[in-house]
Order: sequence, then C-alpha cells, then structure tokens
Amino acid sequence: MSTRNKHPFQKTTLGALVALACSPTFAQETVNDEEVEVISIVSSIKGNLQSAINEKKLAPTIVDGISADDIGTLPALDMGEALQAVPGVQLNREGSRRESSINLRGLPSGFVLTTANGVSIATPTRDASPYGAANPFGAYNPAVFNGITVQKSLTADMVEGGIAGTVNQKVKSPLQRKQSLRMQIGGRYEELADSIDPEVSISGSTHLIDDVLAVSGTLSFSQQTFRQDVIRINAYDSLRAENFAPDGTEGEQDALYNEWLSDNNVHEDATILFPGEYRQQSEVNSGDRFSFSGGIEYKPSENLKLGFTSIITERNLDEARLEQLEMRLDQTSVKVTPTLDTYPLRPTGEKNNAGQETYVLSGVDFERPRYYFDNRKDEQLQDATAYMFDAEWTHDMWTVDANLTLSEATNRRTEVLLSNRTDKPASIKGSVYTGEGNIEDFYFNMTGADQAMDFANAVWSPKNQVANTATTNKAADGLYLLITGNYEQVAHSNDSFKLDFTRQFDEGFLKNVKFGYRFADVFQDSTYAKGSSIGVNPTGIMTSDRITDPAYVSEQAFFGGLTDGFVSAAEGWRSFDFDSMNADLKNSIKIADIAPASNGEEAVYTPTGYIQRGGRQSDGFIYSSGLKTNALYGMANFEFELFGPMLLNGNIGGRYIQSETEAKAPDTGGSDINNLPLAVFKNDYNHFLPSVNLSTNLDDDESVILRFAYNKNIARPDLRSASPTSKFSYIQGVGATVQLPGSNIKPFEADSYDLSLEWYNRTGSAITLALFKKEISNLFDTQDLCDSTALTGTGVDLGQLSVQNDGKCITDGNDNLSNPDLLVAGDTVNMSGIVNIADTISIKGMEISIQQNLDFLPYPWNGFGGVINYSQTEQDDNDANRIPGISDKSYNAIAYYEQDSFGVRLAYNYRTAYDLRTSGTANGFADRSVAAAGRLDASAYYKITEDLQINFKAYNLTENLYEEYQTHEWMPRATKYSGKVFTFGVKYNFL
Repeated sequence: MSTRNKHPFQKTTLGALVALACSPTFAQETVNDEEVEVISIVSSIKGNLQSAINEKKLAPTIVDGISADDIGTLPALDMGEALQAVPGVQLNREGSRRESSINLRGLPSGFVLTTANGVSIATPTRDASPYGAANPFGAYNPAVFNGITVQKSLTADMVEGGIAGTVNQKVKSPLQRKQSLRMQIGGRYEELADSIDPEVSISGSTHLIDDVLAVSGTLSFSQQTFRQDVIRINAYDSLRAENFAPDGTEGEQDALYNEWLSDNNVHEDATILFPGEYRQQSEVNSGDRFSFSGGIEYKPSENLKLGFTSIITERNLDEARLEQLEMRLDQTSVKVTPTLDTYPLRPTGEKNNAGQETYVLSGVDFERPRYYFDNRKDEQLQDATAYMFDAEWTHDMWTVDANLTLSEATNRRTEVLLSNRTDKPASIKGSVYTGEGNIEDFYFNMTGADQAMDFANAVWSPKNQVANTATTNKAADGLYLLITGNYEQVAHSNDSFKLDFTRQFDEGFLKNVKFGYRFADVFQDSTYAKGSSIGVNPTGIMTSDRITDPAYVSEQAFFGGLTDGFVSAAEGWRSFDFDSMNADLKNSIKIADIAPASNGEEAVYTPTGYIQRGGRQSDGFIYSSGLKTNALYGMANFEFELFGPMLLNGNIGGRYIQSETEAKAPDTGGSDINNLPLAVFKNDYNHFLPSVNLSTNLDDDESVILRFAYNKNIARPDLRSASPTSKFSYIQGVGATVQLPGSNIKPFEADSYDLSLEWYNRTGSAITLALFKKEISNLFDTQDLCDSTALTGTGVDLGQLSVQNDGKCITDGNDNLSNPDLLVAGDTVNMSGIVNIADTISIKGMEISIQQNLDFLPYPWNGFGGVINYSQTEQDDNDANRIPGISDKSYNAIAYYEQDSFGVRLAYNYRTAYDLRTSGTANGFADRSVAAAGRLDASAYYKITEDLQINFKAYNLTENLYEEYQTHEWMPRATKYSGKVFTFGVKYNFL
C-alpha cells in the first residue's frame, strides 16, 4: 500500500494529480471541497510560497509555479515580471511597450508555449521571430489569473510546442471557490513620466445553488502611462577617404586617407569604424488596459459537470508618442576628423573580409552632418478573447472530459512618422564620444543647428505621382520632410476541440490509463499599408512658428538627469505638435491630382490618412496562414514499490500529430498591380512524440524526491515569420531590408532530458537541484544573404549586390525602383531568409533553488525567510549556429519578513549578457548584445483589519539601465532609461 495516500493533498485519481499540475479546469475539480480548503492560498508571503512548494512536490512532472495571491503580492508590474520568481525564467526587456515576454531555461520566448487551463489560446502578438511568437504577458492584468505553473517536463496529454517548457495560466472553476467579494483600488506613479495612473480590480464568486451552480469573475482596469528615454549609437560605419575631404578630388581624398593610415601604422585594407548614426529618443506610451476572467459551472448530478470560462483583455496604447533627434555622419558629404589624441584607435580583435584588423574610433569631430528631428505617433491595440466550454462525465471507473475552445486575438499598430530633414547643413559642426560603455562620459556636442533649417522661407511642391517614396520635394535651401509609417494588423484565431478518456484501476501497479484526441485550427491574417509623402504640400503648414521644444523640457529631465551629454533643445533637438501638424498635412492631399505610377499602381489612402506608398511595399506583409492539427495520444500512470520505503511513480505515453499548413498571398508575378491574384502555398508533416516521467522518494518521510523525465517535442515556425512572399522595406539614405519567403520551413524537434533532486527539509522549505539537456534538430534560423539572384521572381531588382571588407552588403544602385533616389550606390541591403539547419544544437544547464522560512525561531526572528534561485544554461561550443537570447547565468533572490498583520519583501533579479539579432533600420544593422544587469524591487503590506489591507510596491530601485552593445561593451549601441515606478493600493474583502 502506498504511504503517499496518507498525505492530505494526495488522491489516487488522475484528476487530483492533474489538478496539482495545473491541467484544465475539470481535472482540478475531482478534489472535494474539504481538500480544496487544505490547499487554498492564504494572503501572506510565506503562505503563498509554501503553496507553490506543495504544488511542486505533489506534481507528477517537473514543475515550478506561483500561487494565486502571490501574483498580487510579488513586486511585479505584470505576469511576465512575476514569473522571474520561478527558477530558469528570464524577463526580456528589449521592447519599449512592456510586452514582458520571457525566456525559459535560457531559450528564447518563442520556445515557450503559453496555455490557459491547459489549452492553447490565441495571443495578441505581432512578433515575427522564426522560433515562434512570444506571448505578450504585459497585455494581461495578472489579477485575472489564479496562479501560474511552469511545466518543465511534459506528458503525452499536453499540447505540443513548448520546447523550453509550458507556462500555464490558471482560472479556477467557480465550484472550487468559496463565496467572496473583494475590491482593490490604487494607483501607479511613473517617476520618469511623472504620472499617476489609477488601477482598480474587483473579484467575486458565489454559489447560486450550493455545490450545484456557481459563478465567478475578476475584472481589472488600469490606465497605462510610461516613458523610456534612449541614447542610441544606431550604427558604427566605415571611415572612408571621402570623409577627409568631402569637396576634394578623388586623388586628394585618397592621399589624405592613406597619409593618415600610414601615420597611425594601419593597413590600407583595415576597417575603421566610427559612430556614424546617432539617435536620441524620448518615448511615452499612454492608454489603458482592461482584463476579465470568469465563468459559470453547473453540476446537475454527481456524474456530470458543465462549465464555461472566459478570458478577455484589451490594452489600448492610443496615445503613444516618440520624439527623436537623428544625426547622420555616415555620408561621404560629411567631414570626419579622428581625435586620436583623446580617443585612440581600439582594435576589436575581429578580422574583416580582407583578413585585416577592424578598429573603432569612439570619438570624432564632424562637419555638415545630416540633421533630422522627428515626431512619431505609434498607437498599438492588443485584444484577445477566449471562450472555453467544458464537460466532464464520470461513471464507475471511467471519466470522459471534453473541451471546446474558441479564441481570437488582434495586434494592431498605427504609426505615422513626420521628420524635418536637411542633408548638408554647412552651419553644423560638432563632436561625438560614445562613452565606451559609461553613459556619464558620453557626449554629442554640436553648434549651428539654429541656422540649418529655414522654415520661414520654405516653399514645397507636392509629388503628384504614386511612387516608392517617403520624402517631399526639397525646398530651395534643401529642407524636406520625410512622411512614412505603417498600418499593420495581425488577427489570430485558435480554435480547438479535445476529448479525453480516463480509466482508473483500484488494484495493481497501474493507476490509470488515459487516451484522447485533439483537433486545432489556428489561423492568422495579416493586413499592411505604408504611408508616404505623395500629394502632401507642407507649404504654410511646417513653419517656424510651429517648431517647439521637445516635451521633456516641460516634463521630467531627459534620461532622469543621469547624463548631460545629449543634444538639448537649445542645441538643436526640436519638435512640433504632432496632432495638429498631422491633420493639416493630410488635409493638404488632393487625391484626384495624383497620377498612377508608371506600372499602373493607383493612389489609395491608407488607414492613417496618407497615400499608400508605391513600389510593392506591402509584398510579404499581406497574407493569411492557417495550420490544422489532428492529434492522438495515449498514456499510462503507474505506481509500484521498489524496495524499502521507495515507490516509483510516473507515466509513459506518446502523442501522434498530423499537421497541414496553407498560406495565401498576392502573386507578385501578376500583371495587374491593382488586382493581383492569390497564390496558395501548402505544406504538411507528421510527428510522433514519446514522453516518460518518473519519480521516487528516497526516504521514509518522502521529503527527498528524485525525478527523471524524457520527452520529444516540436516547435512549428510562427505563421507570421513563415510568410509566403518576400518583404521589402526602405529608408532613403540608409538602405533596404529584405526578408525572403519562409513558407516551406519544417518544424524543428527537441529531445529533452531532465533530472531533478528535491529535498523538502521542513514545511514551507525546500532545496532542489535540476539538470537538463536539450538536443535540437532541424532548427530554423535566419541567415544573411548578399545575392541578387535571390530576388528572382519577386519583380524587384535591387541592383548588383556585393559584400564589403566590413561585412556589409551594398548595392551598385542599378535597381528598378520607381524612385531613383530611394536606393543609391553604396546603400546597405540587409537581406535574410529562414532556413532549416542540418546540424543538431545542444543546450544544457542546471537550476538550483533554495527556499527557507525561519518560523522555527523565536519571535521576532520567526518572521524571516527567503528564496534563492540560480540558473545556468550553455550551448555546446562546437555548434556553428548559435541561438540568440541565451543568458548563461541568471538568479533571483527574495528576502522577506512577515508577522501576523504586515509583511515586507525584497526581490533582486539578475541575468548575464545575451545576444540579439539584427532587427532592421530602427535599431541599426549588425548583431547586438544586451549587457548583464540586475534590478531591485520591493513590496509591503499592512492589514488594518482582517478585511482591510493596504499595500505598497516599488520597482527598479537601483535605476537599472538597459544597455546594448556591439562586439564589446565599450562599443555601446543603445542605452535605455525608464526610472523608478511605485504603486499603492487598498484592498477590502466584503465577504
């Protein structure tokens, strides 16, 4: 007889086991009401941590998690931040909108599957990573979920796709809940944005008929205002002979350059990099977030339960602005003078394509740079709905579960960029120093900006023919506007039906067998339009009296005052009122006066109100993709005695999946540009995925548990990244970005091995060690190309492409674009395509978690406790292909003190450096890395009465900077500052 049946949390039914492992709703409900009370969460730091340990100990697989109330008590702005408390989870901070995607066990967010009550649902993402779309946890208010589990080893009945693991968000069924009504109101103060945003959450549940009919729901609303300031070296460019004497002859230029090389003992084929493109930005995102979860459950008899659960969220950042100053030193018209006396050449240790050294000039003087100042409105809407219908029927030893899930999500971006520009302002001179990794030493100094743009006398003539252009015609003094921006909407649906059968056994080592079927229909529809300057006449609109200081002047200091080396408003960082300027510019367009392009492309408005840019800008962005999957699985759960007190528990099973994909997109080879026919691309594949999970206790008290797991899993290419046609984007004066089709990509597979040793040394305390290894085959990845023939059949010719000594791919300018100035000789072409890699990638790592409370000590020391989680991940050094986003080490430490009426918690999260991939012109070309960083957060609560509680949280107390660099930390690419955030709230329990 199993001694584990003595545990008050344990049942020999699969339902209870799956409940503790956070499977779908009705599997949880096999636990009776009395036992639900035993495992319910208490509103305390210590109790929440203990609940998570209990769940980990009793789960049939390797899991970690966060209990229901702990989501609220953790110092975390959203679910993604809260997950940092789980061993092996790392928060990604690359974006500016607090998307809060995560890495798990070092692997990128696309390797992580997110489910709700064990079911895959549509998520509001526009991510185009080839590894898969990251779930934007920031789109959801964490209050609507009743806990979260990170499943690190899988079973055959789980949805495939989580190579790194599965994050399951839980919504508890109404009959499991006690009658309650709770409300919390509060606010969030963003220090850099200098704003206070209200937050409110109300949650309740009631049994309309005791133990027969119940309803529950949680509704949360919050306003969202947050600001991020950025100092960006957007590109390091090659110093050229022309930069020494822009107005000289070729002979004079070569002579001066060669003399400088000789004087500094530098080989003539060496590459000299300098900060060629500088940007400083202040971005404010403002809007609101509404989230809801709830359901109804009906139990008409002891054998039948019916239920409905819904999850709804909408985050609408409709007041998002970005003000930017951009300086371009990378043109041959710019005079660049190295300042070697102050900032000598630094070798990077890398060889260029000629086999010579690559050096960096961190500081230079300059004259006549390109001078731009921009104002951008960049709205984003994320919404998602999921409706889950459940039924459970039991009879004798059989249980039948059915689930129908209907879900959809949308991510819509509406962007307009207005930029005042001049290319050769003779009045501007200055100097730049990157700071070499120390933002306090950075500076970009310049003079003469006040004489560079003559708005008072500017007269423009509109461009009245459809073309691939974003710039207006130039005014007499060379002043012009760039008008562009994207309207992009990605609509997702994820519908599924599954039917599970479970047969229990009272005797023998076999506890139960489970088998079932699942059908899923996943669909994605992408809509896109790019605005242009066509038809716009800025005369009398973009005038000197409308030029203003950027908003930071009347708000909080730029970069929180941590550096004064940026270009101030007085030195040339200018702006204007976007809304009024945008409205007036759009009103100047007379579409009837705009002629079609030479290929017949007609003028049409985009949803932003501007004329759609010509030149096939939407190729690759307008398409639909579908994935239909049939899956069959079978598994057996068993338990038998080994010897002495040791029991072997586990499950073994397999999952067979058959998938079909179909993508549709306009046929780029069609003759009528205004009515392109649809081309259809199909693919299919089959996989068998075995899994084994074993665990055994190593002592009489079952306080030491050893677990082993093996499973095979797959990751499909994201429907968005597997676009059936090529994508093109251009920025005049910069170059082109090309993404080649990826519709023929096959899924990659991973064999995962896990070993975990867990010692539950005391109630509420544990020490665990986990080792893991993943062998990934057929991985798909982005590979760079510089090959003109790769565009055959697209209808686009970007000219002859060639790779330079510094590794950049450039064009000779002999393209077929309708705007002859859009791409000129020497411009960069960043071309890439998604391919399956033949080599096997090996990832291995370890996780150590120590959680201890000191309640055995006398008062007041009994209130102390803490958690330390350490993770280490490494990729085999022999692997030629590297997976980006892997931090080799990360840890989080939690220290708390708690007594009956109050508690305080400190949390510190740290991850080492990790690599990024090139993401286009906005962030600059060349791969980048993110510097190691840590952040300190805090939270506290005080119970005024049993039902009334106040709480306080503080984030980023260390004012951590987000820093990107290229090759070396002394080659900074971007430094971002967001400041501290504080929240406060009052919670009251009415029932």
